[in-house]
Amino acid sequence: MLCLLFVVTMVQGKERITLVKEGKTSYVIVANVNDPVLQKATEVINDFTQQSTGVKFEIQSNTKRKHVFVLEQSPITSAYPEDSYSIQVKMDNIYIKGSGKGVIFAAYRYVRDVIGGKKWYSGKENTFIPKSSLLAIESDLSLFVKPSFQFREVYFPVELDPEYMDWYGLHNLEEKWGDWGHTFNKILPPSIYFKEHPEYYSLYDGKRQPLQLCLSNEEVFAHTVNYFKRRMLENPAATYWSIAANDDLGSCTCNRCQAIDRYEGGPQGSLIRFVNKVAAKFPNKKFTTLAYMQTANAPIHTHVANNVSVILSNIDAYRKNDIENEPSAATFRRQLRDWKLKAKHVFVWDYLTQFTNYLTPFPIQGTMQKSLRYLKAKGVEGVFLQGGGWTYSDMAELNAYVTANLIWDSEISEEGLINEFVEGYYGKAAPFIKDYLEARRNNLPGPSSALSIYGNPIDNRNDFLSPLAMDQYSTLLEKAEIASEGNPILESRIRRIGLGLDYTYLQQARFYGAHQHGIFSQENGQWKVRPNVRRKVDQFVEDAKKLGVIELAEAGISPDKYAQEWADIYNYGVRTNKASEGKIILKYSFDPSFPANGIETLTDSVPGYLDYSYNWLLWNAQPMDVKVHFENDRHIDIVELNFLQDARHWIFLPKELRIAVSKNGIDFYNIFTHKIEPLDENYTVEKVQFKAIINDNIRAVHISAMPFPKLPDWRYSPTRKALIACDEIWIN
Repeated sequence: MLCLLFVVTMVQGKERITLVKEGKTSYVIVANVNDPVLQKATEVINDFTQQSTGVKFEIQSNTKRKHVFVLEQSPITSAYPEDSYSIQVKMDNIYIKGSGKGVIFAAYRYVRDVIGGKKWYSGKENTFIPKSSLLAIESDLSLFVKPSFQFREVYFPVELDPEYMDWYGLHNLEEKWGDWGHTFNKILPPSIYFKEHPEYYSLYDGKRQPLQLCLSNEEVFAHTVNYFKRRMLENPAATYWSIAANDDLGSCTCNRCQAIDRYEGGPQGSLIRFVNKVAAKFPNKKFTTLAYMQTANAPIHTHVANNVSVILSNIDAYRKNDIENEPSAATFRRQLRDWKLKAKHVFVWDYLTQFTNYLTPFPIQGTMQKSLRYLKAKGVEGVFLQGGGWTYSDMAELNAYVTANLIWDSEISEEGLINEFVEGYYGKAAPFIKDYLEARRNNLPGPSSALSIYGNPIDNRNDFLSPLAMDQYSTLLEKAEIASEGNPILESRIRRIGLGLDYTYLQQARFYGAHQHGIFSQENGQWKVRPNVRRKVDQFVEDAKKLGVIELAEAGISPDKYAQEWADIYNYGVRTNKASEGKIILKYSFDPSFPANGIETLTDSVPGYLDYSYNWLLWNAQPMDVKVHFENDRHIDIVELNFLQDARHWIFLPKELRIAVSKNGIDFYNIFTHKIEPLDENYTVEKVQFKAIINDNIRAVHISAMPFPKLPDWRYSPTRKALIACDEIWIN
């Protein structure tokens, strides 16, 4: 305690210069207001000083008087990297200097450190500026700040607030890139060129297809150069230009491309050589390309041009641990090492949410600083941290705040940032929110468990999202709600967290169906929707729309469409299924990657919905061959089956479906046959029902569904095979 008192005394004893006192100031701002960056910085300093003290500083272009703020732009140099800044106090004057937008970022540093302002999230209601009659700064302050990363994007709803972006010195793609991401189809749109020039596109699976470009084709190169000449004239302010493969497989296998790719170890070879060749035509411009899917590995021989940055994705890594220690990130770590040997500039595209279910609790807290520190140590120059984009996702406010600070200084304590945010943002409810975050992490299972960005709420139904764990979280949030009662802003902040628990509960209820924790319960021999399920759905949809939830998954449904899904579930209800009274025999095992409720999935009276993760059994390139044997004869009216059509996930209707029955359990005769040929291009996700009328006493039913032996050309993949998915064998 004595040591602590000594430190506090030393801090309090520091000499400070008074800037504003009792509504008066002797200071002026000296800046060239014809410079838009300096003008903006001046406005920031004045606006927030006035909000705090009621005083604005006079602005002058030059002065010899004492007591001045001097704002100055610096060229981007090795001494002043882009966006870096300095704040120095000399002889009672304050000198602020920065490169790029550094002076603006320094102005917000003044707001944070001198005024004491806080910006927790986007919007004025989440910005706090203290009222003060006295504003002072340390007389010997000397601060030089340069960001840990050259490019810094935190892709959360905060991007909709320009003030938040400048407050934390963040970038966005629209600001920096003339063309971003997957650009082959922008450079040579297949709708314009493919019919007359199929040779511009990849030779794949034995024929030219508009999947990727043929990068050894000289006309493709010439078109690409002309494309960027035109685009650069249209957008001269852009910093980067992307040359990257489409978001799909299909790299060219023509003789020239294949020769390069064999030499370089994969399609990254022809890509990097092509990008280098284009970049050489624009030596004063910066290009980027994506190391992703087929191009994720570095080329064996070719080095990346110095005016090209490689953006490496770690999409396949799980998120329980930080990048350096997560076992599933081993491939990414090797790829990063190899790219750094071949490229001067490497960026990383990282992921901070579950894209298939934005609201599902996704406890990455405790991993963010370690991951960013690792990337910085390995020489990564830029980071694109992808959250839920413009829609709300689990703990979006906290995750944005923590990463926004860490990408400027990856040595800041993440725990300290979390504590600062939770205490400032959640007020009296903070202790319960801290306990909630801690409980989520503590309930994660062993080190081998995945926390996948493409998971769903049922994956962890036996560990950190179990009914017991969910009750624990709900209790903590209820305490937080009680603590915040009477404060509408705090109540809405806590309700946002609660949306994630409600969504998880509802999605899991779909999985449990007519069982405990499910949608339906039996009353007087009839199946009915549990009242609390209806209440949760209605409240969830209403609150989600009020609290910034635009969609529930990447390219997913809106809250209103989610409500319609539930209306369809209510209407479908639960039907008694005689198949549950029989013995199920499988000739071929279902895909263990999608176990649902095991073999009972086919007879548990729970239908599948449009998400294949729930209540569907899948067979991967195997027939679905199922027999239902009854101990005694049963009068059967109909046999019904639902199959899922979801081409984006390589799930197709069966090529051939046969239903046969037996009166003695041994000899079967066919009663239904359906064949499909060919598979037309169709990306609609839908359930398709097949029904056979029997109206007879039988002992056994035999279902045989054959998958397509080959994927259709329009959904071809060398690493995938056709799946079939069935949710229930209804026998009544």
